[in-house]
Amino acid sequence: MKTIAATDHYVIEVDEAKNRLFFTMKGAWTDAKKVPNWVDDISKALSHLSPGFTELIDWTDVGAITLTDYIARAQDLAMKAGVRKAARVYREKHFLKAQMDTLSQKTRFPVETFFDMAEAEKWLDS
Repeated sequence: MKTIAATDHYVIEVDEAKNRLFFTMKGAWTDAKKVPNWVDDISKALSHLSPGFTELIDWTDVGAITLTDYIARAQDLAMKAGVRKAARVYREKHFLKAQMDTLSQKTRFPVETFFDMAEAEKWLDS
């Protein structure tokens, strides 16, 4: 596993052998100044993967998000790079899940929801 970026609000890693992108999102995503390199970091990570890659997105430590356009841009970049499927993991059902489900429907991002990391990885491996 290779770490591409690690900030107070996210960690982006790639596993080139699995052809998988890992996002760990943290805190409140309400101020663009706190995630200025988000899109560039995603682009760097995608350059390490081949079309048909998968994504594991950990949202278990996210409190709130108003920067949905940043997430939409990440989804668009991933789809252009050839994402096959993605798993988004939450700690529990709450408004954030509904918000991200709506966004993913608009962008047609191929994501499924999970509440257990091991189940999400098993699904991605299938």
